[in-house]
Amino acid sequence: MTDPQEPVPVSDGGRTAPGGTPYAVDVSRDRLARLTWVAFLGGPATWLAHFMLVYLVVEAGCSGSGPGLRLFNSPVPSTVTLVSTALAAVATLGFARWSYRSWAAGDGGPAADDATELSGPVADREHGGTMAFAGFLLSLFSFVAVLFLGLPALVLEC
Repeated sequence: MTDPQEPVPVSDGGRTAPGGTPYAVDVSRDRLARLTWVAFLGGPATWLAHFMLVYLVVEAGCSGSGPGLRLFNSPVPSTVTLVSTALAAVATLGFARWSYRSWAAGDGGPAADDATELSGPVADREHGGTMAFAGFLLSLFSFVAVLFLGLPALVLEC
């Protein structure tokens, strides 16, 4: 048995102390983990950016009456809303597709043909797993939210 206060050699990365890892762990090179987070949060981040843009432009165009706000008179709010809705809808569907493919690759689905046969937590971490599926669902919900926010511009005017 070794003393718990004794420093653990750097080459023994699989062993951790009861109070945490006994040495610093460099995770800055974990590209797959960062890409998983991008796929997970891409849809909601796109919806948020779309919401803020539409809200600010419509607010300035429909209720603003200052000298600098004449740029936002009709039809600018409707045009900006429709164009940004189309772009955000395509982006959220792109994130949904990316997350779905990542999830399917880890699940042994259609995209797993060229992947190595892994099982357990390694496969889940390697291809996104549950987080990729959650990102897929979040992107679909974000797509619906983008449509609900943007489509009233088809029938409503300031």
